[in-house]
Amino acid sequence: MKPSFEWRDEEIYLDNAATTIIDPEVVEAMQPYVEERYGNPETVYQLGREAHSAVEEARHRIAEQLGCFDDEVYFTSGGTESNNWAIKGIRATGRIVSAVEHASVLEPAKWMCTNAPYYEVTVDEYGMVRLDELETELKTGKYALVSIQYANNEVGTIQPVKEIATLCQKYKALFHCDAVQAFGKVAFDVDDMGFDMASLSAHKIHGPMGVGALYVRRGTPLEPLMHGGGQERGMRSGTLAVHQIVGFGKAVEIAGVSIKRDMPGIFEIVEATAKDMALSLNARRNGHPTQRLPNILNVTIPGLDMSLACGLLSSKYGICVSSGSACHTRSRMSHVLWAMGRKSETHSALRISLSKYNTREDMMMLISRLQAVLMEKSKRDLL
Repeated sequence: MKPSFEWRDEEIYLDNAATTIIDPEVVEAMQPYVEERYGNPETVYQLGREAHSAVEEARHRIAEQLGCFDDEVYFTSGGTESNNWAIKGIRATGRIVSAVEHASVLEPAKWMCTNAPYYEVTVDEYGMVRLDELETELKTGKYALVSIQYANNEVGTIQPVKEIATLCQKYKALFHCDAVQAFGKVAFDVDDMGFDMASLSAHKIHGPMGVGALYVRRGTPLEPLMHGGGQERGMRSGTLAVHQIVGFGKAVEIAGVSIKRDMPGIFEIVEATAKDMALSLNARRNGHPTQRLPNILNVTIPGLDMSLACGLLSSKYGICVSSGSACHTRSRMSHVLWAMGRKSETHSALRISLSKYNTREDMMMLISRLQAVLMEKSKRDLL
């Protein structure tokens, strides 16, 4: 069932890698903790005990989905905080990241390494990390932490994270994985994958904004990022946003079903759209041909300025898409495509990201409107 928000009837939302429409069941689960069950989970009376129980139930749902212990899940304000905490909370210096990481990994890693070893592993034309280069750097023994994403937020390429974890174990470096885009789209077990830490975010899986989690394997020497009242077992101080955490837990429960029920259909729509766009728009797909998320389609359409096109699609046709990461849309520069050797295409790439609420008809409408945008551009060029 689609959300009954009025604007949904007027717009086609295809930017789910930026954020997702909140699921009605999530809103329903959150509502009591906004109105009646407003207690602080650290208090001992009934309202507080109810809140505490709701938080722990959400924690259990997330741990169950990750395949870890409940006490290995720590709630945060979202993916950015989780990434910053993982990178800044390891006291030993030396950081390795990939050239296509999200800014919330790249920036804190650089900040931590002002006077310490820092290395960005390059990627191939598909955005895949070069494992031989990573191993060469790890052999030096200069690095305490490797932080590489599970799947790229712009082109959808899935990294060989299990192999990366094996290399980290071999050379005694900790491995943090930014799993924000992958969680809820592909199933994985953190223990089987060999993660020491992993970042999650609720609003990428039809949950509320402003809440996320960091998985921390037992025994990982992570220091607190925030000090104060000692919440989250002394690791992350600050009063917990109970209603958001409850919503996160519900979104995770739904996502566990959606991976099997909805993602195969989304994958089929994306594949059909990629073929249609290649034929009708001369579009070229970016990212790995097989190792990619089922819901992200990134294409280059020659001769089209995607920042302008995205604005026109939204203002004139009510279609929401993006030219890249939401964090860099206004700068109009994709460091991901740049790292993939597509420097000349950083302004002409379109990211389309679907959710369970999108249909084949949505995609056909997008193609039709892109054709109209191209036609308008051709007319202007003739003037």
